[in-house]
Amino acid sequence: MMLVHQIRRFLPALFVIFLSPPVWGQEPGTLETVVVEASASETVEDTTEKVTSEKPETDVEIPESDSNDKEIKELRRQREKLSLMNQIRAEEKKETLAELKAERERLALENALRREQMTHELGETKGELDRLNLQVEQLTKQMALESANRKQALELELADLRAEEERLKLGNSVAAQTIEARMIEMRLKEAEFKIEKAGLENEVARLQAELIKREKTEILRDQVDDRHEYLSEPFDGGRLVVSDRRIALNGPIFQDTADYVAERIAFHNNQDTEYPIFIVIDTSPGGSAMAGFKILRSMQGSAAPVYVVVKSYAASMAAAITALAERSFAYPNAILLHHQADTIVWGNLTQQREALEESERWWIRLAQPIADKMGMTLDEFIERMYEKNSDGNWREFADEAVALGWVDHVVTDVRETSYVKNPDRFGSSEPVTVRLEEQIDEKGQPYVLLPRLVPFDHYFIFNPDGYYRLR
Repeated sequence: MMLVHQIRRFLPALFVIFLSPPVWGQEPGTLETVVVEASASETVEDTTEKVTSEKPETDVEIPESDSNDKEIKELRRQREKLSLMNQIRAEEKKETLAELKAERERLALENALRREQMTHELGETKGELDRLNLQVEQLTKQMALESANRKQALELELADLRAEEERLKLGNSVAAQTIEARMIEMRLKEAEFKIEKAGLENEVARLQAELIKREKTEILRDQVDDRHEYLSEPFDGGRLVVSDRRIALNGPIFQDTADYVAERIAFHNNQDTEYPIFIVIDTSPGGSAMAGFKILRSMQGSAAPVYVVVKSYAASMAAAITALAERSFAYPNAILLHHQADTIVWGNLTQQREALEESERWWIRLAQPIADKMGMTLDEFIERMYEKNSDGNWREFADEAVALGWVDHVVTDVRETSYVKNPDRFGSSEPVTVRLEEQIDEKGQPYVLLPRLVPFDHYFIFNPDGYYRLR
């Protein structure tokens, strides 16, 4: 056991050299740093020599014993193995150091070669820089020369421009003086023109005043003195004087017509209730029974008397209004016409019967007062209608209708005192006529179509070649 302890005491000294044993599989030639109590200034070579110079003692006396022979042999074998391994490593380290030295020398040669190359390249670069400096110097001189030339050219151009500027200034001064002289001349002409214009304006104003005076004089001459005279009794010896309290009733009678007439009856009543109001019928075929009754009620409710004047034609509802007026007047050739009420019925038989009954009620309300005025019954009135005409349209001229009670008076002259302005000035200067357009028939003959006449009117026209035709 003592021997074992002694061997173990020496083992640390043996392993100090191999603190970093090579790892199996590591590439040969890899040099591991070996530290054997060396200072920092010692080189690798000194350390290696020191290591290789130290050899393990192979002649150590180790007591032998039978019980420890195997262990001692094993230790010796390990020691020899370690010794061989140290020798191998020492040789490997020497070879590695030799390679490192060769690499260092190669690198030194390469560095020297690079320095020579850099020196050569620097020389070439310096030469190129010198050449470029020469070119820059040449370009600088050339640019300076060109700049001097340009400066000289600019100075020459500026001198020309200054001369041109002076010339223009002189020209402008002359032009300004010329313009000023012309302006003075124009001001003088303008002043003369204003004086002349003022004279002309005065003359125009005088002429306009003269024209206005003439026009007003003509207007005054074309108007009747409007000091209107109203008569309580407008009819005298066949002459009827119609004042401006007149209401025109022409064409079909509808609700708008009734409103028109009723409004004017109310207006004239609000002005005066003594003098008569005239409803003047030129031509009217009649119209709505309800609208006609509204006109009759306005006439009958008027405080001022309402008279009806028929100049050409009054039929149906217009004839009823004429017959039932407080007083009525008509030209002798005016036509008045009465007939049974016409109606248009739609619907089924029951509705038609109801509509017929409604029409009969309207007919009684309208025709019964006329029959009473004529001094006959309603049936006699209807019978006389068909005695006079097969279609039941009983028509008479006004001078014959007076005896029947359809109109009160026949007049030979109707004086319209409400027309106080010259119609050629204040109305149309041309008569209202229908434009007749010439056409060509299938035989190539020219013709014109005459306008439609009102009922019971007739054309008396010379027409030997059939140029005028009826529709």
